Amino acid sequence: MRRTLLLWDIDGTLLLTDGAGMRGMARAGRKLYGDAFRWDGVTASGRLDPLILEDALTRNRLTASDDGHRIFHDAYLAELALELELVRERARAMPGVHDLIAALRERSARQNDVVQGLVTGNYARAAPLKLRACGFDPAWFEIGAFGDEGRTRPDLVALALRRCHERLGWAPDPEDVLVIGDTPLDIECAHAHGCVAFAVATGRHGVDELRAAGADVVVRDLSDPRPLLDWINRHSPAF
Repeated sequence: MRRTLLLWDIDGTLLLTDGAGMRGMARAGRKLYGDAFRWDGVTASGRLDPLILEDALTRNRLTASDDGHRIFHDAYLAELALELELVRERARAMPGVHDLIAALRERSARQNDVVQGLVTGNYARAAPLKLRACGFDPAWFEIGAFGDEGRTRPDLVALALRRCHERLGWAPDPEDVLVIGDTPLDIECAHAHGCVAFAVATGRHGVDELRAAGADVVVRDLSDPRPLLDWINRHSPAF
């Protein structure tokens, strides 16, 4: 039996937090580096949390260090938790995603041909905060690779594939792996390992831009799950 591995991005793909992440980073930056610390020009979409910080430090003429990373990480987690409390219901799952993940979990329990995981630029300890704020149980995702576990998004895909082998005893063929994301960087990291890039235009990038970036499949959102389910069903037994 063939199996499919789905590697979900979080921000802009599974959910949106109404900007809680960047506001949490900004608050942590001000607390640690003073009110003059600026995030102007720093791009967060699709990037790894540690690299977002390094970009901000460089723009503020500060030098990154391991100790500085650890201190910022802890300060950011506290501020992120506060921001998520403030936004409450404005933090939300993207259209159709809850129902789709529930259906795939039922399928996995019945047929054992779908595995769901995460590949995200979020810090490992930040990801569960965002997921829970939008009604996702982190335990629904059997494996994960996070922003503080590699230097690039392709590194994270490689780590997720390795963990799949280590934890589940299954080394998936790249053509059976879908990286589901909302940015050209998600597409790039999928293709770096020969995986399928399934793009959703629920973040900052539109359908045309994602298609031009080379996505294998592009949808506006997952309110209609058929494009994803059809792809799985071409590689696995019928749903």
